[in-house]
Amino acid sequence: MRANATIVGVVALLASCGKADVPAPVDGACVDDATLWREQVYPQVIQSVCMGCHTADGAARESGLVFVGTGYPDHEARNRATFANVAGLERAGDSIVLLKPIGLEGHGGGKILSEDDASYALLQEFVDRLDHPVACAGSNTTVDGDAGLTLDSPVQTLRKAAVTLVGRLPTPDEEDAVRAGGESALGDAVWALMDEPAFANVFMEKLNDVLLTDRYLRSNDALGIMDEDRFPGRYWFEDAKNEDTLRDRTNDAVAREPLEIAAHVMREDRPWTEILTADYTMVNGYSAMAYGVDGAEPPDIRDPAAFEFVEATLPDWSHAGLLTTPAFLNRYPTTETNRNRHRAWAFYKTFLATDILTFGKRPIDPTISDVHNPTLNDPQCTVCHATMDPVAGAFQSWDDQGRLAPREEGWYPEMAPPGFEGEPVPPASGNGQLTWLAEQSVADPRFAIATVRMMLGVFTGLDVQSESDVGGDPNKAEALALQDLWVADVATELVDRQWDVKVAIQRVVTSRYFRASAATGATPGQLLQAGTAHLLTPEELDRKITATTGIPWRASSGSTNLLLDRYALLYGGIDSLGITERLRDPNGVMANIARRMSNEVACGSVARDFLLDPTQRRLFPLVEMSYVPETDDGFAIPGAEDAIRENIRWLHSRLLGEELAVDDPEIEATYALWVDAWKAGRAGLADETIKVDLDYRCMALFDPFTGDQLRDDHRIVYDPDFTVRAWMTVTAYLLSDYRFLYE
Repeated sequence: MRANATIVGVVALLASCGKADVPAPVDGACVDDATLWREQVYPQVIQSVCMGCHTADGAARESGLVFVGTGYPDHEARNRATFANVAGLERAGDSIVLLKPIGLEGHGGGKILSEDDASYALLQEFVDRLDHPVACAGSNTTVDGDAGLTLDSPVQTLRKAAVTLVGRLPTPDEEDAVRAGGESALGDAVWALMDEPAFANVFMEKLNDVLLTDRYLRSNDALGIMDEDRFPGRYWFEDAKNEDTLRDRTNDAVAREPLEIAAHVMREDRPWTEILTADYTMVNGYSAMAYGVDGAEPPDIRDPAAFEFVEATLPDWSHAGLLTTPAFLNRYPTTETNRNRHRAWAFYKTFLATDILTFGKRPIDPTISDVHNPTLNDPQCTVCHATMDPVAGAFQSWDDQGRLAPREEGWYPEMAPPGFEGEPVPPASGNGQLTWLAEQSVADPRFAIATVRMMLGVFTGLDVQSESDVGGDPNKAEALALQDLWVADVATELVDRQWDVKVAIQRVVTSRYFRASAATGATPGQLLQAGTAHLLTPEELDRKITATTGIPWRASSGSTNLLLDRYALLYGGIDSLGITERLRDPNGVMANIARRMSNEVACGSVARDFLLDPTQRRLFPLVEMSYVPETDDGFAIPGAEDAIRENIRWLHSRLLGEELAVDDPEIEATYALWVDAWKAGRAGLADETIKVDLDYRCMALFDPFTGDQLRDDHRIVYDPDFTVRAWMTVTAYLLSDYRFLYE
């Protein structure tokens, strides 16, 4: 599966052509053969007109012209070679690929183009170019995807990786190791981060952005989607003490089952293919009771071990990894008329990097079809259904409620037989059609491609490019070509290294997609798909706040973190139900939430940090509350002034990841803000327009995690020098900086 394609014709329109006898485009610029195929012939003719039938499971699968799907890493090159080979066959001097579309030479699909169609003109031009190639000046240039880009240093990347993958800052020892070892040490450090327990939770959070099965958490009732006949103990906790707690924990365990399977495979270094082929599911002490797992006993709610997930085989069940979990099957439901087609679409899009809905780009007019059973026989319909319906049939044993309930009358005879990419489901598979489908699909090259694309998207926040995004834009075409080469290379390594999904994640984190911070001479296509900064999700920002300041952003010590509850959706998050795509560009509401966060976190963290021993402080290890830059008479206090500047430098490093010199203009600007706030506060204290007491919410009176009152001699209530509030001002200023809100 090693990709060996070369990027040809990165820029679509160039100044001069190599053949004068080929008609020039309207704008007079040159379009070389590779660009003509990629941007015009392939999307406008092959994909839109031909691939409805000419695929491995299409109506023309027995013909000599069979194209591969878009999920293959080199599909454009392979399909171009296939087309060129058949185009060389002639009848009376005319290429067969020019005769059949207009209904000649016994074309099984009849006449699908007219000789005056623009699509037919494209075919004619491309066939002519097979004998008279066109090479434009500057063509056939291989582009290095990293050329012209400045990547974050290994140490800078380590910080971003630690925040993204495990929600903490790197330790000094980790930074020293990476600083000394460079790129190799960075790769090792990223791998070590993925071995930390915290990564599994982040991994599931990221994967849910794709699977969206968290819609069943808590009040959305995962227990209600279980098969009540097969699992009569799903409400095992009824009338028990702590019934509500037991219900919530059982419900969440069933809801998270698909994600726990994936996390288990990742954590145990199992082949990633096992997420579909596993002959088990994952249960904890609560869901084991609901499923009636042999030996399950009611868990003690005080026992943390009850939350731990383990492998289990359910009685009278046909397992196919996460595909056969109630949460997945109900998240992608079916109906009597849909007949599992929605499930088939989701399967292809998620696990094979193939969006079936992009196959048919022509408008369909159902009134002009006189074909019996159009989804099976009409090319207007088979463009999608020839691929989709066999996989829909593989889901036949699972009903509209996700229950293992095979149809007594068998699968619908008017639909394509159950199968995958031209291979029928073996009759002996019984109710294990999905098990067979899983085994077939993980052997398909597109499964590796889909895995890498998935990890690239969820761990960078970038929109992963696809052909449907190009739309004739040469810059987007270049971005897609560069991305496809990178994805294919990583997919190859993923397979070579026994399908350890951490390989793909490590490659993402050490790539330009995660690290590019500046550009000098990079092409527009490179810039479209490379960048270090993405707006943090509510969950990521919540973890970063705690990691940097030491306290979470909460309304009170006993409440849920605000970015995980009250502001989760308002700050661009998802609920996996009605809101399934994260906002990547901030709006006015999000800006106001960020401002409120910066003020309230600064208010809650500054005084509490000063209570700690300087060696334990996260924010103010270099100053004390009593440090002021000048005397009451206006004379500078050099030692204190220097310490304040150094601590500001520390804050820039801790909160924003900036390593600045003490005389850097950014440090000077922040210092000036601190002095202005301090002087204004001192003036207010002098004329008694400002109280010496801190606002109640900013006092250090309670433990921020437990809510317990602090000792009387271990509190901060007053700010007589206005230094605490000056530091709050600076802290809020930095917390609202885009470099804190983005990563």
